[in-house]
Amino acid sequence: MLCFVKDLQVNTLSSETSRKRRAASDSQVDISSKQICRNGSRLVKEKQLMTVARNFGKSWREICRLALNVPSVKLKQIEGDHSLHVKRVFAMLRYWRACQREKATAAHLHSLLSQDDWVLPPESIGFLLEMD
Repeated sequence: MLCFVKDLQVNTLSSETSRKRRAASDSQVDISSKQICRNGSRLVKEKQLMTVARNFGKSWREICRLALNVPSVKLKQIEGDHSLHVKRVFAMLRYWRACQREKATAAHLHSLLSQDDWVLPPESIGFLLEMD
């Protein structure tokens, strides 16, 4: 009879271990989902804004007005404050980020710059969707 109890405890321990492994596996899946969610909604960083700014061409004003809804008055102010093209675009992107607050995610910026006639080349903005 003692052998039966001993076997029972061993089976219980092994089933507990199995449950713990499954729980750990499930929590790893949950963690991965949370990381994807967090990374998918991470705020755009200044380094990313500068990289995007370097890829804007001559139609940057149109993109700013139509895709990012930056007011013309703000664009004129930025043009007056910055003489170099990249610095102008970077300042405009920083303004957009400040206005958007928690909505200023890398994914959101990518989606705005991937629409309609002002589409930037995918290779110039694809990094916004990459996970850190």
